[in-house]
Amino acid sequence: MNAYQVINDLTNTLSKNTLIKGFVLVGSQVRKTVYKASKHSDMEAYIIVDYEDFGKIEKQMPSLVESLGNVIFSYKNQWSGFSTVFDDLFRLELPVVKLSEINSVFSRPRSQVVEVLIDRTNGILQSALDKRPQKLDVEKLFQEKVVDFWYMLILGFQYYKKGEIWNARSVLQILQTSLIKLFEILNNSEALLLESNKRVEQFLKPDQIKLLKEVSPSYDEREIKESLKRIAQVFSEISGQIEKEYHFTYNKEVEEKIKSKIMLKL
Repeated sequence: MNAYQVINDLTNTLSKNTLIKGFVLVGSQVRKTVYKASKHSDMEAYIIVDYEDFGKIEKQMPSLVESLGNVIFSYKNQWSGFSTVFDDLFRLELPVVKLSEINSVFSRPRSQVVEVLIDRTNGILQSALDKRPQKLDVEKLFQEKVVDFWYMLILGFQYYKKGEIWNARSVLQILQTSLIKLFEILNNSEALLLESNKRVEQFLKPDQIKLLKEVSPSYDEREIKESLKRIAQVFSEISGQIEKEYHFTYNKEVEEKIKSKIMLKL
């Protein structure tokens, strides 16, 4: 599948459908610099319709994607809405959204670039796009990640103590995501990844990748225990570096109390 051809074909087909109010391309296919699409990237675009036409358009989706190429299967998944996999494993995500909901759909900062391919909303779509924040509130994001991390660390510790080793390992993966976000902030607070874990091998430093390996245990009780201790230490250190670099405040009291208690109990 050629992504550009898919975009053109979809735009041409949808432009002939009078029920379609808007068609907006997002994600890597519209980025020109960082995190731009590769041959293995999917395509994601929103189809905007009036409330009363939502069901009608959803029923048309299978035939719409079948007109684009050889479909293995398509379905409405819980994360991305209507999704299709083609014969060459190209993934196409086409969530259908109601016009009344576009303010929440397009709420991310403007650093998440979009390309409007069809707009028949009489200014409603453009207004929603204009309302997006100019950029992320990086300090607020940092503060939220810190509290999230220590809460989830308690959960991972408690799973471990209950003997639920697999669950403890699963929590460690969530903790790693928070650590990755701190690495991103430390490296370049103005060019954050829009989705955690995106191409970390390309954009994180070798020593950061090494630390991620250290806190990525196999399904082994001893390794999971050591990873819980190690990630608490590393996260605390990186938080301090961010505070020093950007003068961001964060809840040190939460960090100190939880870290000391868990280290002692482990």
